[in-house]
Amino acid sequence: MPTVLPRTQITHTNDVQHALDVAQKRWPGQRPGVLLLRLIEEGARSIEASNADAVAQRRADIERVAVGFKGVYRPGDLEALRQEWPA
Repeated sequence: MPTVLPRTQITHTNDVQHALDVAQKRWPGQRPGVLLLRLIEEGARSIEASNADAVAQRRADIERVAVGFKGVYRPGDLEALRQEWPA
């Protein structure tokens, strides 16, 4: 099919063939190109969800640790430190 979009070729290595076999079980009867597209879409969603979960976990960890520092610094301490820095 003609297109102005870039195209990518994928060699059916053992790993790629395994992924296609797995995909064929989930989406039976589909051509390899369709299976690859679906695998790519599923992979992207999985990575995005994983990244979002990791960010949420990091934020929760920071919040948990930050509570232990409450009251250590008083208002104005940061500005006082900055005034000590060379210009």
